[in-house]
Amino acid sequence: MRTIIIGEGHLGTYLSQHVEGAELWRGRMENFDGKDLHAEDVVVCAAGKTDLPWCEANAAEAIRINIAEPVKLFRRVIASDAKYIHLSSGCVWDGPYRADGKAFTPEDPPTPACLYGWTKAACDSMILDSFSGRVVILRPRQVYSPVWSPRNTLTKLLKYERLLDTPNSMTSASTIVRTISLMVSVPDHILWSGVVNVYDRGISSPFKVGMLLAEAGLRKPPERLEKADLDSWHHPRRVDTVLYNEDFERTIQPPEVETELRRVIAAFAREREYA
Repeated sequence: MRTIIIGEGHLGTYLSQHVEGAELWRGRMENFDGKDLHAEDVVVCAAGKTDLPWCEANAAEAIRINIAEPVKLFRRVIASDAKYIHLSSGCVWDGPYRADGKAFTPEDPPTPACLYGWTKAACDSMILDSFSGRVVILRPRQVYSPVWSPRNTLTKLLKYERLLDTPNSMTSASTIVRTISLMVSVPDHILWSGVVNVYDRGISSPFKVGMLLAEAGLRKPPERLEKADLDSWHHPRRVDTVLYNEDFERTIQPPEVETELRRVIAAFAREREYA
């Protein structure tokens, strides 16, 4: 059995280094033909464009990378009888909560508020139309890790003087590792169920993370930024999303978000110190 990670960015590289036995496919997503796959293999797609302004400015390329190529990859993998795990995003919902005040669940229809969110929702829909029991879509939110990468949420939150104090879910990369590792080791696990929200338990906010980064000596304490102020000049509009998934919480038992943030930020600071 092999676990093959597609995508050499922040998350794909992290997964290849921490999911036991995983190998990183070094090459463009469209060049992975899957001809040597077997039924026991699992392909994890962590490739894609996540920069919101870039997607708005390069719509055709964003659609190709975030929709067309992942769907083609999915079809090649399934044709080989292997399993497919697709990394999507909690940004498919515009919240932070549903209209009834509850967190978003995998069953809730997407409500994308920008082109990036639309590409992720469209790709998910096309994959689910061909759902065969051998595919799952994981939807994390604001992924963070100890790695100094421009796509790491912690790195992003170092550069803004003012930060929103709006409720959001966050997802440690190690929580994604635990989720994928369990699914790879248990082929008939309940999480092979279509869509799974993946997150650390509890709620944080960009402002709270900024304060934790300040406590670690990585930045000055941020000022609070009002959402209406940000929306008046930031395009595309930033979304806030809080996630919930009963089966995920019961089986993965994710860490409390503030505890995990403190642990990861400490490692993040050490990596910067020794870089």
